[in-house]
Amino acid sequence: MLWFRNLQIYRLSADHALTSESIGTELAKRPFVPCGNMDMQSCGWVAPARHAPEEFAFVRQDAVLISLKTEEKVLPAAVIKDELDQRVLHIEQEENRKVGRKEQREMKERITDELLPRAFTRSRTNRALLDLANGLVIVDAASAAKAEYLLSTLRETLGSLPTRLIDTETSPAMAMTDWLTSEPPAAFSIGQDAELKVPGDEGSIARFKRQVMDCEEVRQHLEAGKIATRLALAFGERLTFTLTEALEIKSLAMLDVLKDEVKDMDAETQDALFESQMALLIGELRGFIPELVVALGGETQKT
Repeated sequence: MLWFRNLQIYRLSADHALTSESIGTELAKRPFVPCGNMDMQSCGWVAPARHAPEEFAFVRQDAVLISLKTEEKVLPAAVIKDELDQRVLHIEQEENRKVGRKEQREMKERITDELLPRAFTRSRTNRALLDLANGLVIVDAASAAKAEYLLSTLRETLGSLPTRLIDTETSPAMAMTDWLTSEPPAAFSIGQDAELKVPGDEGSIARFKRQVMDCEEVRQHLEAGKIATRLALAFGERLTFTLTEALEIKSLAMLDVLKDEVKDMDAETQDALFESQMALLIGELRGFIPELVVALGGETQKT
């Protein structure tokens, strides 16, 4: 199922000059290549759709789906340390001398080089949607660091990628706190999970799970000065998600109405199913993200 679960949302500069054709051309110049014997890590672009292996940029409705694959060697530090300890012990016993720090560092480097060709590998794939029609880059990543890694690689590949995180007139924390004390905008409803925190690095935190938010306990925490840093929400009858104070979307999921639409997709082949799912993803994100930005007071206009 083609779906984004965690959203990191960026604004493309109005003068970005990117096209779907230019993106596809540049990504094809940096395809994924597995790690060589002496490589700790390798990354590159892969085709997002199996039925279109030559399309590094899968384009529909003026939106570009891309996929970055990263492969890493798994070489646990404990394995290197054990081997180093054995060699140090052998030298000290055989040569009756202490092995200094500099020599141990050099030995450690040699051990790493020796073990690398035999190390196991693990890989991950991160996807992003470049909505050229609306000037957005939406990265499916659970953390800002993973999103920035993809964007940094994309920036290197394209030569330029003028983006910034979406910023709204009302901070998510202030908006979520206000919604808990009054009510959310009409397009949204409050779920049953939340995190409330006293402002500051050392502030106490209250977490609620499967708890109705309109209750005395929640009100007491808010009256004591806590603000909402995470809040479960629903968008109409189509989506559920958790909003964070950093304007990250976590655990984006379909409600029954949308699940039924997926089940009813008339697709005779896996190719057609992928196409339908991408159309659904684009449509839902284009409906959801602008409404959320409006609920947060609109987007801040950078000068």
